[in-house]
Amino acid sequence: MNEFDMKRYIDISDFLGTLLGPDYEIILYDLKHIIYIINGNITGRQAGDVLSTTMKTLLQNKESADKKWISNYRALSANGKILRCSTFYIKDEKGKLVGALNINFDDNRYRELSNLVFSLCHPDNYVSKNISIEIKGNDDQAIFSENISNTIDEILKRIDKSLPFSRLSHSEKLDIIRQLYQKGIFSMKGAIKTVGHRLSCSPASMYRYLETVKNEQQ
Repeated sequence: MNEFDMKRYIDISDFLGTLLGPDYEIILYDLKHIIYIINGNITGRQAGDVLSTTMKTLLQNKESADKKWISNYRALSANGKILRCSTFYIKDEKGKLVGALNINFDDNRYRELSNLVFSLCHPDNYVSKNISIEIKGNDDQAIFSENISNTIDEILKRIDKSLPFSRLSHSEKLDIIRQLYQKGIFSMKGAIKTVGHRLSCSPASMYRYLETVKNEQQ
């Protein structure tokens, strides 16, 4: 792609960043690196960074050659944020894929605000135990993850519990699993096994914990 073409997409990135605001990360990629980024603080990335695992998967997918874009899929960033993402495939005049323009929406503060609103009319810890903004998607839609193990470890570090996790009580482990469930972690392939390993819980115990959490939401 020549300089003029790429400059055009940089201008579009600036336009989208100004229009959409601080909760939207706009990223312009070639096939190897991030060329330009707006609101990179959302995922902690910057221009010059190599392609993430998510983008490699999307750009190497055979279907990308036939599609113009893919919209509203979910991705779990390396810093533990579940984002709603859309990718526009950039192709040259011959139809060859040369890059992509990504829009990643971080709705975390809106979900936190929703919980705060609920807490105004409910007592104590009722909201955390009974109300959650659950992240759902199509059963056949993949959730792309930079690294599920690292992401879960990062989230566990932010949970105010004494270490090691293996020594926590039943109720403390249930509370951790409840928090991870509310973040949508268990909709990812391999999450149950990974969390179980971190908490020293057998698969059977994990499923019992999850069944308890799901029943609380009903």
